[in-house]
Amino acid sequence: MEDFNAQNHPELVEIKLSVYDSDNIHYGGSQYWFPKKTHQLSGCGPVAAANITAYLSTLAPDKFSKLYPYKDIINKQDFIDHMIEVRKFVVPGMFGLTSVTQFSDNILAFCESRGVSLVPHILDEQANMQEAMDFILEALHLKLPLAILVLKHPVKELEDYTWHWMTITNLRFEPKNNKYYISVSTYGEFHEIDLDLLWNNRRPKDVIRLAYFT
Repeated sequence: MEDFNAQNHPELVEIKLSVYDSDNIHYGGSQYWFPKKTHQLSGCGPVAAANITAYLSTLAPDKFSKLYPYKDIINKQDFIDHMIEVRKFVVPGMFGLTSVTQFSDNILAFCESRGVSLVPHILDEQANMQEAMDFILEALHLKLPLAILVLKHPVKELEDYTWHWMTITNLRFEPKNNKYYISVSTYGEFHEIDLDLLWNNRRPKDVIRLAYFT
């Protein structure tokens, strides 16, 4: 595998999903910010969509400002309002939002309601880890975050990331242990996940899906 370090990819910079809350800076949104308890329980998909659309509005305001028509500096209260608006389109079912295609279609519907057109890019569900890394790099080189869905997974240390949508903001190689890590926004926090542990230590029935939007 290629060594995805700063020397090989100097232009690869972690995407910042900063949400300001008085003296605190959150790393993206949290589903626990939804006012309704039922929305908190199934809100990870809408939050990932809110992260992506708010970020696009700051990345290219000339094209995407209508996706997040609030202040230039993203604060928590505005972002909560944004999450609520996004959730009107990105609506989880009884068991959550378990389809990357539905997630994509829902985001496109939200964007269309704001007069914005996006193009979805979805990784093939049979992709291996190398193809996943290439896909992630493809998005990150464009300074675009990705949505990742992890359903069931047998590794206990990953249980906090299962049946869950998150937002990928970076891919990092750690030479000390020869491992690759994805940086994610989850519950308004920064986490790193061992990509080999996630991708290559699951059962055939365990689903991981990736998508980004241009």
